[in-house]
Amino acid sequence: MKKFSRAVSGAAVVGIATVLAGAAATSAEAAPPPVQRLHPDRGAAGMTYKIGTIYQNSNGDGARIEWYGGAQCDAEVTGAADYAEISLSQEDFDNRTSSLNDYANCDTALYQFDNFEGEHTSDPGSPYFNAGPGSPYNLSGWNDRASSIKWD
Repeated sequence: MKKFSRAVSGAAVVGIATVLAGAAATSAEAAPPPVQRLHPDRGAAGMTYKIGTIYQNSNGDGARIEWYGGAQCDAEVTGAADYAEISLSQEDFDNRTSSLNDYANCDTALYQFDNFEGEHTSDPGSPYFNAGPGSPYNLSGWNDRASSIKWD
């Protein structure tokens, strides 16, 4: 997986802190990279691609979290995820996501519980879907259900 960072809007964030240190890997895929919390609108060195944005309310309204990475996703949804957030509770977004966007050739998979457990969003043969960079994708069947997220 690639290293990435996230920017938080609607919450005060001071400095940069690692929030995914030592995440355990499953035998099927590698551990996600460490995630850095950043002040809104401040990029980290080498984090030039916006990967995804989740919003508290439908239509992209309310508080949001944006993730940035050093490379685009590889578009191969058969392997390990390119980017992952093991728990949305870090910024009080657990079960509070109502819409999202994905960027940089990434597709998104949402999971019901932390650590990519429980039900997940799905397209035939893959847990990933392409929300795209346009108008935010409203999560009608997944409104306020996501606890972890992956991009590939």
